[in-house]
Amino acid sequence: MLAELSWADRRLLARAGAMLAHAKLALPSVGFRADRETVAEGARKPSPVELARARAVARLVGVAASRVPFRVACLHRSIVLWQLLRREGIPCELRLGARTDAGPFEAHAWVECGGAALGERPDHLSSYRRFDRAVVPGHPGRQSARRAP
Repeated sequence: MLAELSWADRRLLARAGAMLAHAKLALPSVGFRADRETVAEGARKPSPVELARARAVARLVGVAASRVPFRVACLHRSIVLWQLLRREGIPCELRLGARTDAGPFEAHAWVECGGAALGERPDHLSSYRRFDRAVVPGHPGRQSARRAP
């Protein structure tokens, strides 16, 4: 699989692995908030080229997550995917949801691009109810530096 990747995708794969390690270590100190600017950007429809690229990046993040020497949760993987897509200017939303069946409480995180959940099986995602608002990682109590007054 690695031999088939372009050098740019190999770099992205390595970056995703490093970012997964950072997400794993930093997650306990990161909060989440709704950010109107980011959510509005995420509402823009991606072009077919952007959607294809988003799916390719999601596959690379999935490969990186399967090869790092620690457990990667859906939230780690989703944060990294969301950050990589935002860096490339691809509109996307980080989504959270909760299990809707009678089993124990369980939450899930995923990334949507143009309404499509990236790297998710529809049958798995159908057991979760999506929260109404998209979220962005941020530090609790800290205002966004980009937010207008």
